[in-house]
Amino acid sequence: MVKLLVIISSGKEAKEKAQTGVMFAANSMKFGWSEKTEVIFFGPSQDLLVEDEEFRNEVIEQLGDYKPLACKFIAEKKGYVDKLDFVRVEYVGGIIAKLIDENFVPLVF
Repeated sequence: MVKLLVIISSGKEAKEKAQTGVMFAANSMKFGWSEKTEVIFFGPSQDLLVEDEEFRNEVIEQLGDYKPLACKFIAEKKGYVDKLDFVRVEYVGGIIAKLIDENFVPLVF
């Protein structure tokens, strides 16, 4: 069975794409479409997480107990670290490379 790496990088200009990625990841987990699903918010999507309450609430509601990752470099650069307490904030470049090496299929929204 496939392992999925859902990278959400769309920001305010493409909020619907980011929402689609969250919904796909949540459904993959809920309906067992994959062996494992990892979600990473990267780049402009972190602006949505911090600045768009509706989007943030959708992420929390749809992903439930699962805590996705957000890029620590970007969070530090933009002063978001304290505002992202509902996700795991880590440097994600190496994590992405490792997951791809472990045969996770990347899907980018």
